Amino acid sequence: MTISEIAKLAEVSSAAVSRYLNGGSLSEEKRRRIKAVIEETGYVPSEYARTLRTKKTHHVGVIVPNIKSSTTARIVSGIGSVIQEKNYHMVLGDTDNDPKLELEYLEFFGSGHMDGVIYLAGALSRRHQEILRSYKIPVVIVGQMVSEFDCVYHDDFHAARDVMEVLLASGCRHPGMIFVTPRDQAVGKMRIDGAEDALKTRGFAPESVPRIQAGFALEEGREKMARLLLAHPDIDGVFCATASLAVGAEMYLKEAGRRIPQDIRVCSVGNNQASDIIEPRLTTAHYHYRTSGVEAAKMLLSKMGAGEKEKRPVRQLMLGYQIAERESTGRNAGIAGRGRADMGIAEEIS
Repeated sequence: MTISEIAKLAEVSSAAVSRYLNGGSLSEEKRRRIKAVIEETGYVPSEYARTLRTKKTHHVGVIVPNIKSSTTARIVSGIGSVIQEKNYHMVLGDTDNDPKLELEYLEFFGSGHMDGVIYLAGALSRRHQEILRSYKIPVVIVGQMVSEFDCVYHDDFHAARDVMEVLLASGCRHPGMIFVTPRDQAVGKMRIDGAEDALKTRGFAPESVPRIQAGFALEEGREKMARLLLAHPDIDGVFCATASLAVGAEMYLKEAGRRIPQDIRVCSVGNNQASDIIEPRLTTAHYHYRTSGVEAAKMLLSKMGAGEKEKRPVRQLMLGYQIAERESTGRNAGIAGRGRADMGIAEEIS
């Protein structure tokens, strides 16, 4: 069956059917009639023919560091909820935190196989940025603020500062830190800087606070907590750069017979499912991960919908957060109103 035959049965023009199949604007009445005919006839458009005709694949590449992560899953869910409405297919590239594989996906997705790319970024090397600059298709970066690219990111500095402030205000006198590589601008450097800012405000010398660098896995939090406590047994509170690290830290502390929060308090940035389940529940900065996926997809579709000669400004959207004060720092207040607004700052840069 052809588009012309679908149009005749639905009593619309062939152009209307084409717009329906390509996610274009259409009246609800025409959309309803076309949908009914397609469902009745079982019509499936030829992707190959459409690609030749429109020079579009109707595929969006999404590169993620670890699909097993609950936060990643929430971002991907937000992306999917938007692009599927516009009849785009998501092609997922899971790098499993392998920088080499990440570069391979960036190169492959940018070489004509996709109409656009959403990239959940970690540490951006020079090679990462070279590949992104070579793109002839729109790309949106999630999780990092990179000045020359469209991106959706979080207020990592203030979230970390506010969480560390909660830890110190709870009575912590000998804090420690489990952080990740500063090469990751957001999760590493900005969260370290935010935590150190709170320490300075409270009269601590940040350089004297015990700290240890970890990877991103839960088991890393468990292992690094053991090493940190062995070297500094007087620690009575620990700030962790991610919720996964904090959950791992809590697991070790309970195994070691340390009471939380009576003997040692724990806090983190980035709420996940385990934060709500582990006992005691984790004090953390709650991010709107699914929202970041929704906003990134909207941003990408807007860029993809622009004409090839139309120069669009770089868009950068910073999302807010909320502080969830829970039992791991001695409180049971749930998600509080503290912190930045849900949608913090939206900037357009020409």
